[in-house]
Amino acid sequence: MTSSAAPAPPRSGENPHLDAGAECWGEEDAPVAVLAVHGRTQSPADMRALADRLDVEGLRWLAPAAAGQSWYPYGFMEERPDDDPWLAWSLEAVDEHVGRLDAAGWPPERMVLLGFSQGACLLAHWALLHPARYAGLVVLTGGYVGTEREEVSFAGDFDGTPALLAGCEADPWVPRTRMAQTEDLLRGMGAHLTSIVEPGAEHEVSATATELTARLLRHTVSATAQR
Repeated sequence: MTSSAAPAPPRSGENPHLDAGAECWGEEDAPVAVLAVHGRTQSPADMRALADRLDVEGLRWLAPAAAGQSWYPYGFMEERPDDDPWLAWSLEAVDEHVGRLDAAGWPPERMVLLGFSQGACLLAHWALLHPARYAGLVVLTGGYVGTEREEVSFAGDFDGTPALLAGCEADPWVPRTRMAQTEDLLRGMGAHLTSIVEPGAEHEVSATATELTARLLRHTVSATAQR
């Protein structure tokens, strides 16, 4: 099975994710904005809790909500029905929120894409479809969307975007092989990637991943503020 990696456009009608809302917090004149995308069964409140753990100043946060607390109903490596619109709806929602930040004064080079679990999978896939020089890319326990049998095709240049991919060796939801495939794609497309795979099977943002994320964000804020 071969795929361009981009699903068919959403069917006509309203995108339920765009009706689900979003939460904003942080500094209104921050040099960097973070698009923070939650995992399955989560909400923007979980991303706010993560932001509190990171404790980084100089950021404006935008956390969209998924309809029904899930961006798509299947596993990110499961077969999808040909007429299933959920992945396309989810990618369209990311398009909308990235555009919202851009229009508010945070273009890609001042924007960090950060996701956890299902949100990390969605953002990794979206970023691979839309490579550019971002302020940062943080994939916490995730990888691009697609079955093992799909031969995906991504093209473009991240132009040195600082990136972090973090997870654990035996995660029950995100296989190590898919993390490695995503890592290879990001490096091959020019991201300046730090990758960490810790022992264990905990599906969570570890203390080490939290510290590395905070370090990336602080560096990004400092570098952006000096431009």
